Amino acid sequence: MNYNAMQNKVFKEIRACCQHLLQAYDKLGNSFIAQEKRASFTQRIDQDLQSELISILSQTYKDHVFVAEEPDENASQEMIDAEHVWVIDPIDGSHNFANHIPFFAISICYYYEGIASVAWVYDPIHDELFTAIEGRGATLNQKRIRCSLQSQPSETICGLELRKPSQINDLPSLVATQRKMGATALTLCYVASGRFDMAICERPRIWDYAAGALIAKEAGAIITNEKQQPYSEQDQFLLVGNGKLIKNTL
Repeated sequence: MNYNAMQNKVFKEIRACCQHLLQAYDKLGNSFIAQEKRASFTQRIDQDLQSELISILSQTYKDHVFVAEEPDENASQEMIDAEHVWVIDPIDGSHNFANHIPFFAISICYYYEGIASVAWVYDPIHDELFTAIEGRGATLNQKRIRCSLQSQPSETICGLELRKPSQINDLPSLVATQRKMGATALTLCYVASGRFDMAICERPRIWDYAAGALIAKEAGAIITNEKQQPYSEQDQFLLVGNGKLIKNTL
């Protein structure tokens, strides 16, 4: 399969879908939606965008299957053992979106035979497209990116994505600066681009981290759990950063 052609085609579809997403975002900013109805409005946009993406992708990739955040008759909420699988988070950072905070993205990852192979994370507010192809590196708006080489936790900027109540221990106290952004895929992309030195995410689901993790890995980061082993959804934490920094932090 031509991954470069896939990467370009899928991004065109993502960008087309953003018109509906940004129109909804503008409504939230103009107070057309009452505060108590923002969550349900956002969920509806989430579901509509997910359905639109699945419908478009299904037309081109007819024998492929889908894993996605929102309940859908055409998508599973658990990873599927299939040759071609697409993992979709239609609005990474949905709470930010609902509150008109300009930090959210569309996140998509394509798996071939169980291996994350192509990833897209698109931030429509800042027009930033993070992409990766397995084994070929990662890019931001078509320019190669690399993760930070910072190795000292005491000098580190760390992105945190934690649940409430969090079970995290003293790991954040080891780093110099913490940033809680509210969008896991974008946080991982910020590690990939060197904006953050590392990230700690608590129990992310596959749609939260799949695309961002591939982009970070292709930018030189390692993806691990708190025991420095491959992350699975049974683990408490996902850590992303260069290998030396992760080792020194743990």
